[in-house]
Amino acid sequence: MPAERPGRLVFAGWVLFAGCSQLLLLVEPALETVVFHLVWISMSIVYGLQNWSARRTSAVLAAVTLVTGAALGRFIAQGRAEWDELAEVPLMALVFLSMVWHVRRRAAALAQTRELVERERRAQEVKELFVRNCSHEMRTPITVARCYAEMVRDELSTPESRDDLDVVVDELDKLGGLAGRLLVLADAYEPAMFEWAPVDLGALLRRTVQRWRPASHRDWLLDAPSVLVEGDESRLEAALDALVENAVKFTVDGDTVALRCRATRDSAVVEVEDTGIGFAGSRADDGSGRPRSSGRPGTGLGLAIARAVVEGHGGALTVVSEPPAGALLRMTLPPHPPAGGRREPSDAL
Repeated sequence: MPAERPGRLVFAGWVLFAGCSQLLLLVEPALETVVFHLVWISMSIVYGLQNWSARRTSAVLAAVTLVTGAALGRFIAQGRAEWDELAEVPLMALVFLSMVWHVRRRAAALAQTRELVERERRAQEVKELFVRNCSHEMRTPITVARCYAEMVRDELSTPESRDDLDVVVDELDKLGGLAGRLLVLADAYEPAMFEWAPVDLGALLRRTVQRWRPASHRDWLLDAPSVLVEGDESRLEAALDALVENAVKFTVDGDTVALRCRATRDSAVVEVEDTGIGFAGSRADDGSGRPRSSGRPGTGLGLAIARAVVEGHGGALTVVSEPPAGALLRMTLPPHPPAGGRREPSDAL
């Protein structure tokens, strides 16, 4: 109800203005043309601001048509105007009705757009909830199955049987990793849940190389000066790990993986580049039925996680692949969180 009061005051003010304008004609008949058009123009402006109901629009249009038509007819009867000027009344009414049609059509289009946006938002929420719940529900049975598989493996007597159970345990580990990645991906779409704090990208790159170097025999190149941004360090680390894992996956021993960061005038740039087979080559077949890489093809969640994290920080992920080999993945991050994305640490769950 309080929100309707300004609208009523505006409408009442316009009615008072229109009434005073008609009374002004009794004092200054020479202002007939100016007053006539001001009444119609002001009515159109107020309608555009308030978008009246069909009932009010019809009533106001009828009242203005009759009042201005009567005033114009009086001037014609007094010899102050010609009869053809009376045609201005229906013409102005038609102009007003065309404006009403356009306003209502625009309002209907905006309502439809809002409905589509809301439907898309609900669908996104349902998808994220499904991914989050699915990842949570998967982890418990995977853990139980892995424990039983290890228990059975330890009781087997033949090496062949234990090797078979090792395959089962390995695949269950991969399922557990997939469930964890799904959970990270779902959380990456919630920038309001990020723990915002200053992050040194150079230190982050150095720690990442330190963790990955012993696990993969690659030539690691590091160019990591201190570059500060405001972000969620754990999620940025997950995004960087996803890019490095992608580089390791499609390279072999002796290939080079380079990590770089730098500050530009309005952003920070992190790059992961490798001399492997590139994205085009990763889809090619070498005759054995598998890509030429150090591991099997992944689920494709790595780049999705990295993109979601970077976009949650208000940045962008660019994937560059240039033949004959190699790939460059570039994260561009703003120095500060996007508007509405920051959350105080005290609100963390």
